[in-house]
Amino acid sequence: MSKGGGSQQSAPTTTTTAVDPQVKAAYFGNLDYAQQVANSMDPRQFAGFDPSYQAGEAMATQNALYGTGTQNLGTAADLTSAVAAYAPQQVGYNQSMVDQYMNPYTDEVINTGIADLERSRQGAVQQMGQRATAAKAFGGSRQGVAEALTNQEYGTQAGNMIAGLRSQGFNQAVQNAMNAQQLNQSAGMQGAQFRLNAANQLGNQGLQQQSDAYANAANMMSLGQNRQSLAQQQMDASRNLGLERLGIMQSALGLQPANMGQTSTGTQPIYSNTGANILGGAMAGNALLPGYGGMAAGALLGLL
Repeated sequence: MSKGGGSQQSAPTTTTTAVDPQVKAAYFGNLDYAQQVANSMDPRQFAGFDPSYQAGEAMATQNALYGTGTQNLGTAADLTSAVAAYAPQQVGYNQSMVDQYMNPYTDEVINTGIADLERSRQGAVQQMGQRATAAKAFGGSRQGVAEALTNQEYGTQAGNMIAGLRSQGFNQAVQNAMNAQQLNQSAGMQGAQFRLNAANQLGNQGLQQQSDAYANAANMMSLGQNRQSLAQQQMDASRNLGLERLGIMQSALGLQPANMGQTSTGTQPIYSNTGANILGGAMAGNALLPGYGGMAAGALLGLL
């Protein structure tokens, strides 16, 4: 006992902490199951290429090597190369070309003109013979001289006409030949431009065809990849079923319960304050029995 203070008393107490036996058994069962899952897991499997993916891959390869778009691009390149190598025909003439236009001109114009002169000459000679007969001088020297002069004049006219017509015919033949070559040159240039336009159109068409073919192949490959992904998920789900079950068990039990199987023993002191007990008893006694008697009785009870 201490004067005006408190006293300390010691009372031994024992505290034991332990895991519930059922929880402990479940925990160790969980560990055993985890070991079984780990030992029984098969190697991871990978889903093979889906037939749709392989078909799309084959389509892309076929299009790249032998597709219609690729062939059209090749044809367009050949046409473009041919146009690039095209050389326009040179405008000019040679004797063979002139003769092609000169001979018909000679036959139709010069020969016709000579025939006309011949008919005129014969008409003039006939008239002279008729006049000579009328003058009773037919067959005479005068008639012969007149016919000779007429024939000479005919020859001069015929020569001049032939020379003029040949010159005119030559110039016309050269002009026709030049015009023909210019037309041929223009036609050749138009043909080259047409082939170039066709090459451009065919090239654009080939590019579009290639793009469409690759898009179709990509769609097929994407479809195959989706199916392959689903097959892979199914294979993984089958392989990981044990892991999923183990995860559910772990979430319910936990891997390491606190203080499993541990027991702790200790002593906890009990404290008593004598002064506070006396004062409290006196106040309680006075409340029940006012006066010194009640206070004294209460204080005495506080000591107990």
